[in-house]
Amino acid sequence: MQVYSRLIDPKDAEQKKAQQRLLAEAGIRLDPLIDWSIALYEEDEMLATASCFRYTLRSIAVSPERRGIGLMAQLITAVEKEAAKRGLKRLLLISQPTDRKLFSAVGFTKLVSNSRGVSLMENSASHFQDFLEKLEADLDQLPGVEVGKPRRAAIVMNANPFTKGHRYLVETALKESDQLLVLVLSDDPEEGFTFEQRFAMVRRGCADLARVLVAPSGPYAVSTASFPSYFYPPREVDESSLQLNDEAGLDAALFARIAEYLEIGKRFVGSEPTSGITNFYNQVLSRELSAFSIELRIIERLTQNGAAVSASHLREFLKDKDAAKARAIVPATTWDYLLAHQYFDTESGNGK
Repeated sequence: MQVYSRLIDPKDAEQKKAQQRLLAEAGIRLDPLIDWSIALYEEDEMLATASCFRYTLRSIAVSPERRGIGLMAQLITAVEKEAAKRGLKRLLLISQPTDRKLFSAVGFTKLVSNSRGVSLMENSASHFQDFLEKLEADLDQLPGVEVGKPRRAAIVMNANPFTKGHRYLVETALKESDQLLVLVLSDDPEEGFTFEQRFAMVRRGCADLARVLVAPSGPYAVSTASFPSYFYPPREVDESSLQLNDEAGLDAALFARIAEYLEIGKRFVGSEPTSGITNFYNQVLSRELSAFSIELRIIERLTQNGAAVSASHLREFLKDKDAAKARAIVPATTWDYLLAHQYFDTESGNGK
């Protein structure tokens, strides 16, 4: 009989039930973050399924009774065709050790693996290398040192939006390095500012620092591909969770590859007194990066009036249209951006 593919209608209870049953048989859960799902059918029987969130594949399964007959290749082909219709060329996924050869056979390349053999894979052998080469070329344009190689460091930031705290972290890192790479997370958070907005504010906030390169992280640092749990709704962090440790370990390993290629010796992060997931991530980074001889420097947050300067607090001030509190914790460049984009009235400074 002929096998065919079709999108799963999220409003179709029978389709959703069949998808969840198939995933359960394979020991996989349905991811809470999904844009669309697709399935292979034979008549009305669901044989395989995969879901996509932004550019990442997740919740992938083939019926245990129908493995070994090429269904995975058909499934990935169907996924890539649907992704192409939606303008997606790049796809990434996290693979368990038992499935890596299977995904390799259908065109995915391993980027990194963690200590348990869980791998981050991409449907291209060149995208990551292109990313590294572009960063290297741009770093080489920065002022260096007269003798020897420059000491390079890195910061990965969300900057949602860019505050005096972010600027303080950048200035602190510059005191211990000759060149600094600032990677701004390319994936948009659930609330706050878009990548384009955040990137613009970081670039403006660092424009006077000649030894700083501000660049997009792409899917290669704290992304929905390398660290999906970072983007889930806030919840209590279970530090014993295999999934959480796998993801944090993969993201650390991916940064280690970036650092090795660019000869980066230090990564700077801010201390995290409020976010459980970020605090856990910093712990994993410290452990994992030391194995690659990369130093993790955790810098105490900048404080004002006894409170840590926080982007989350700033977003609250923006919601409340509290111009005075917002202006107090952002550099002039961010404040000018907020005014120019009408977050506050340009004459009075009051929220609209």
